[in-house]
Amino acid sequence: MAQAASNPQIRTSTYALSNTGPLISAFQSNSFALLGQLFAEVRVSPVCVEELIKHGWESAIELAKPQLVIVKLTSGEEKKAWGIAAQIAKHPNTNDPVIENHLGEAQVITLALRSEYQDDVLLLDELAARAVAKQQGVQLSGFPGVLLLAVQVGLISPVELKKRLEQCRLQGTHYSHAFIEQVFEMARQVVRRS
Repeated sequence: MAQAASNPQIRTSTYALSNTGPLISAFQSNSFALLGQLFAEVRVSPVCVEELIKHGWESAIELAKPQLVIVKLTSGEEKKAWGIAAQIAKHPNTNDPVIENHLGEAQVITLALRSEYQDDVLLLDELAARAVAKQQGVQLSGFPGVLLLAVQVGLISPVELKKRLEQCRLQGTHYSHAFIEQVFEMARQVVRRS
């Protein structure tokens, strides 16, 4: 999973929508409680929950409730999600041309397009999905961006941010040393500006 640098200046949101990757990172680094301090709820799609269970996070899902909320899509939204998944599968930044494998990202992008979720931040890490979401005008962040926001509001230090990203990397998330150093430096700049 490729990760784009995230913007620490995301608008303050009451809620977040999340794909599987950022939640796995939150679980890997024991950071879901931090998400709970930043957002009243973290909303996910049914396919994202299936993916989390497939990756062995069923008990973490249960512990994350009631702040982790599963939102079902309408039949029209399901069709729209398949179209978005096809866009992601065809995108030049994807490593996976199988449409079905992008349904989790597509479902949360579709949810983010609901009028009642327009002020929510969408947590996506995968580059092709992020590009497609940006085309739709969705406010984006990734897990590193959430950590940067936590530094910005004083919940964690830049050193703690770096430790959390390193925990994720050690458990298989594709954050390179260079990327972690880049985000760490961004966090240090956020603190200096405060």
